[in-house]
Amino acid sequence: MRGIKKVITTVTAALVSVGMLAACGSGNAGGADEGLGTADKPVSIDFWAWQPVEDQWKPIIAEWEKENPNIKINLWRNADQAEYEKKLRTAIASGEGPDVFALNSGSMVTQYGKFADDMAKLSDQYMKGWKDNVSSTAIDQMTDKDGKLVGMPTLLTGQEYLLYNETFLKELGITEMPKTYDELVKICKQLKAKGLVPIAYGAKDIWHLVDLFVYLSNEFGEGDIYKAEDGKMKFTDETFVKTMKAWKQMADDQIFEDGAVGVPTYPDTNDNYFAERKTPFLASGSWHSSMVVIPEGMPGLTGKIANDTLGMIEFPQVGPIHSGPTTGVDYALTVNKDSKRKEASMKFIEFMTTGKGQTLWTNMLQGSPVYTKAKVELRKDITETQRESVEMVNKTQSESKLTRKLKYADLENEIGVQMQNVYTGQSSVEDALASIEKVNESVDRG
Repeated sequence: MRGIKKVITTVTAALVSVGMLAACGSGNAGGADEGLGTADKPVSIDFWAWQPVEDQWKPIIAEWEKENPNIKINLWRNADQAEYEKKLRTAIASGEGPDVFALNSGSMVTQYGKFADDMAKLSDQYMKGWKDNVSSTAIDQMTDKDGKLVGMPTLLTGQEYLLYNETFLKELGITEMPKTYDELVKICKQLKAKGLVPIAYGAKDIWHLVDLFVYLSNEFGEGDIYKAEDGKMKFTDETFVKTMKAWKQMADDQIFEDGAVGVPTYPDTNDNYFAERKTPFLASGSWHSSMVVIPEGMPGLTGKIANDTLGMIEFPQVGPIHSGPTTGVDYALTVNKDSKRKEASMKFIEFMTTGKGQTLWTNMLQGSPVYTKAKVELRKDITETQRESVEMVNKTQSESKLTRKLKYADLENEIGVQMQNVYTGQSSVEDALASIEKVNESVDRG
């Protein structure tokens, strides 16, 4: 994800240590691989990531240590993904990076693939049968333009969904969820007339704007945006004119909070609007399933929604094509090509991909599983709305063939900036798309 997912309360500390905290660095000096360790001489893996959050990590690491007492995991985590990437770029380029680091699909594959080991070769060696058990869509998204698998996918997330407060909506006399965009606009007008925010949307976040643009574009020309990022179409073509006009229509229809382009998803729309009952709707991704059904052992809902029932629906269709939600590898793990702890690292990656770590984490509903045999276990004491919502999200994520993320960070950034300009009226649709195309033409596709 191109932002921070604080669906469950996170710790603010940037450093979380598990076991013995080792010095940073992947042990790049020469020598044989350190293997799986022994009781007398355990192996330590340095692992860098922006998640799991502490409440998620505790049960995962407890199970890991029970299964693998001779392999210690030293986790450094920064919940701000941008800060995480900043440190990772510097460290890994100088040969001081961790043994294992987290990536997601899209531009991170392009940026960090050269530092990754060939994960297909390592998996053939250490994760027998992995190709039959891991989502092929997820594998494709983590494969670079040269055919190298640069990260083993772990979680899938996608857009665009609406998280809603069923309890609050019933109090407002709204019992039917919108199935069309016109129905959504009608409900938003009712909410605005009551002094409420119609839909909370973090349009300050470039990652969220790009998510929405990719999602919408597929409703006007399914697959066209992927052709455009490969230079086979122009962003000034009709598909994207219709997409950007639809975005402008959303601004004109005032379906989001006032000043949306100045409001981030976290903490504002998530905590300050939705959790405080200033709105019954939050536009966001599949990961908000973990607010619909709080997993066992996780902190409950906070704020004024603490006792409310939440649900999720697909964002009502805007364009003529029902393309469905996008999906993307929100979290993948890769082995530093310079690490000398590759066997132990792959043991950990197997645990997180097809082992108990995958089961534990996907049951926390932070994302949908990549393991094709995984079955998400929900609490028994949930409502039909909650069950149907989570099942819908997991089903649409498993069925989606539409990639959530784009390949080039500069292109993503320009799309986000120009969407903000169109929303505020600083740019026309035509000028905005011309600026996006100019950046697209300058992309180095190798």
